[in-house]
Amino acid sequence: MFDAQRSGLRRPLNFGTVLAHIALGAAVVQAMWPVVWLVMGSLKSRQEFYINPWGAPRAWLFKNYADAFAVAQIGDYIVNSVIVVAMGLAILLATASTTAYALARFSFRGRDAVSVLILATMMVPPDILTIPLFVVLRSLGLLGGYFGLACIYAVGGFGMAVFLLRSYFVAVPVELEEAAILEGVGPLTILLEVILPLTMPGFLAVTIIQAMGMWNDLYLAFVFLRDPASATVPLGLLNFFHREAIDWPRLLAALTILTLPVLVFYSLFQRKFVEGLTSGAVK
Repeated sequence: MFDAQRSGLRRPLNFGTVLAHIALGAAVVQAMWPVVWLVMGSLKSRQEFYINPWGAPRAWLFKNYADAFAVAQIGDYIVNSVIVVAMGLAILLATASTTAYALARFSFRGRDAVSVLILATMMVPPDILTIPLFVVLRSLGLLGGYFGLACIYAVGGFGMAVFLLRSYFVAVPVELEEAAILEGVGPLTILLEVILPLTMPGFLAVTIIQAMGMWNDLYLAFVFLRDPASATVPLGLLNFFHREAIDWPRLLAALTILTLPVLVFYSLFQRKFVEGLTSGAVK
């Protein structure tokens, strides 16, 4: 009796729902297959990779991961990338947050013009700025150093970070800041102790998006880093490309080492990341 009643409460299958689930399943397979292929390829020998590039490995060669650190010095390049990304994020968050707070809360002559100018910087293709940036860094003595490259990364993400953070700052009630002002708190302290905790999803979204871009960049690092010892991870992967052939298994092992931490980090903070993007879009 109970089973009959419970079966009667079941909703009939909707063709649209079934089709949506099939589409979502196909999207998941499409997104995960490159990662699976990356891991499988990293566990093959070079001969097996060319014979069977798409199938599972017959013997799992974890030695490729140790060789990736030895041949390409991935450990040193990871340290270099972490330094550049940390410096770039520090410069970006410091400048973008203060600029966004000024545009959101202060009324001054030319505020709209500044907003339009910042928006215009997002429309300029970065490739056409390579030569001017090269000349500027060389004249400032920053060419080939981490700080110069970090400044370029910060400039590249400045416009996006300003407008995303500004949408969050506008949504914060002004009464909270007025109460802090009555206590004798300055604007910078208000930004750090009042605004920042309330807009943390926005800061996290900016951090994840820009950090991934800085981490994966090859072009700018190739142009502006002159010393091989200062090379970042994408430059280090070029060591696997030889004139005779490409060492695909070791290259894929290095890519796996570099990709998995990013996937784990994104998986842990994906809810905050999505919340940061969606909340900033509607506020």
